Amino acid sequence: MIYWDNNATTPVAQEVVEAMQPYWREVYFNPSASYTAAKQVRRALDDAREQVAALVGAHADEIIFTSGGTEATVAVVSRFERALAPATEHPATLRTLRGEACPVLSNGQVDLLMWKGMLPEHDGASFAWANHETGVIQPVRSLCHAAADAGVRVHVDLVQAAGKVPVALHDYPIDYASLSAHKLHGPKGVGALYVRRGAAFAPLLTGGAQEDYRRAGTENVPGIIGFGKAAELALAAADTYAGLAKLRQRFVDALRAGGLEVVENGGTAPRLPHVLNMRIPGCSAESLFLLLEPLGLLCSTGSACTSAEPEPSHVLKAMGLGDKQIRESLRFSLNRYSTEAQVDEAAAIMLKVVLKVKSVQSAVTGPVMVYR
Repeated sequence: MIYWDNNATTPVAQEVVEAMQPYWREVYFNPSASYTAAKQVRRALDDAREQVAALVGAHADEIIFTSGGTEATVAVVSRFERALAPATEHPATLRTLRGEACPVLSNGQVDLLMWKGMLPEHDGASFAWANHETGVIQPVRSLCHAAADAGVRVHVDLVQAAGKVPVALHDYPIDYASLSAHKLHGPKGVGALYVRRGAAFAPLLTGGAQEDYRRAGTENVPGIIGFGKAAELALAAADTYAGLAKLRQRFVDALRAGGLEVVENGGTAPRLPHVLNMRIPGCSAESLFLLLEPLGLLCSTGSACTSAEPEPSHVLKAMGLGDKQIRESLRFSLNRYSTEAQVDEAAAIMLKVVLKVKSVQSAVTGPVMVYR
C-alpha cells in the first residue's frame, strides 16, 4: 500500500511509539501528584513541552497541551468578539468564527488588499500558515503585520505547517498558534496551543490547575510524550521535507509524460513540499479514487474533516473553481518516509486508472459518474 493521505493523518513513527510505551503501564502516575514517581512524569512533560516549543521557535511556558488542533483553535477563535479569517480556512476556524471570511485569490492566497480593508472591523484574525487541502502557504508576514498595524490579535493555524516548513513564531507578531501531533508522525488526540507571553488568554476548559490553570483536565501523558518526540524528530528531519517537492514533481512529470493533462490547484503559489492537489480534466475524482484504492494507492478527494459531506470543497470553491473542476480534484500528500520507488509505482497506478476511466467514456456517454 502507498499511503498518500498524510494531510489527514500520518503513521506514528517507531521512535514515538517507543517513547510513549513506558507511560501506559510502568510510569503511569498522575503528574499532578506530589510523590517522587509522579514528579518523574512531570519532568517528562516539561521535556516534551521544550521539544514542541523548539519546533516552532517558542518558549516552553508558551505551550499549552490540548486534545488536538481543533481544541487549540476553538480555544482562541471562540474568544474573539469578531474575527476575520480567509474563506479557505479549516472548518474548526470557520464554524467557530463570529466575523467575516476574507476572499482569496485564484492561487489560494489571501487577497491582501481585502484583508487590510476588513481588519479594522475585527478584534481578532485567524489564518492557516498552510492550507489543509492545497498546501498553499499564506504570505504570513504580510498578514500578521497588517493585523498588528490595525491593533488586531492574530491566531495562526500551524496544524499542517509545523514540522514541514521552518516556523519561528517569535519572528512575527503572532499571539496564538495551534498544533497537532498526528500530522507529524505523532499520536492522535494530542495537540498544543501557543500563547505568546503577555497575550490575553481565557481558558476554554476550567477546573483544575493543569497547564498552569490554562487548560484543566489530567494530561494525556503518553500522548504528550509522543508529541514531544515527534516534534524532536520533525525538527531533525527538516531537510527531508524540503526534498519532497522533488518527489511531488517527479510524480507530476511522470503523469504528463504518460500523456495526461495535469492541473495543479494552487500550483502558482508557494506550497508545502509534500502536498499536491490536482485534477485530470474529464475524470471525476470519485471514479479515480474508487479505482485507486484496490490497486494500493490511498489519497483523498478533500480534507478528512469534510470528506463525508456531499458539498464541493469550500477551499477550491473560494479559489474560483467550478463544481465540475472541484469534483475532478484529488489530494495527494506524501510524508518524510516516501521514496522515489513509491512515486514511480504511484504514477504507474494512476496512469492505469485514468486510462481505464477514459476508455469507458465517450462524447455520447459523457464522463464516468459515481453516486453514493
